[in-house]
Amino acid sequence: MNEEHPVNRRWSQRQRDWAVMLWVSFMSAAAGAYVTFGLFNPIDIIMTRSGDFDMGVKLAYGLAFGFLYLLCLLASWLTVFMIRTGPAPGHAAGKGRREVPKIEDPTRSNPDLGDEDWT
Repeated sequence: MNEEHPVNRRWSQRQRDWAVMLWVSFMSAAAGAYVTFGLFNPIDIIMTRSGDFDMGVKLAYGLAFGFLYLLCLLASWLTVFMIRTGPAPGHAAGKGRREVPKIEDPTRSNPDLGDEDWT
């Protein structure tokens, strides 16, 4: 009876990242659709832009929400990508940085340059 049920285990970091990205994108797209259709009437847009195909109000709402959802998901994914691939902890304090290269006189390593003026 010590077997661990698959639901009782913790999610991996990748699973948590995806869950947060999907939820934040959904909420952002919902707010964006709320604002968009508060400002623009979808019936007016359908009448002027539908062209040859027949599109209802529900389809217009669905397409706008889908577009906003994908846009917000892309922004969330880029945010998580930049956070996960950013500099290591302590980088700002100078840990892990390379030493500043020493600048030497070029005439030391190449004697042919000794007679010319390089300034």
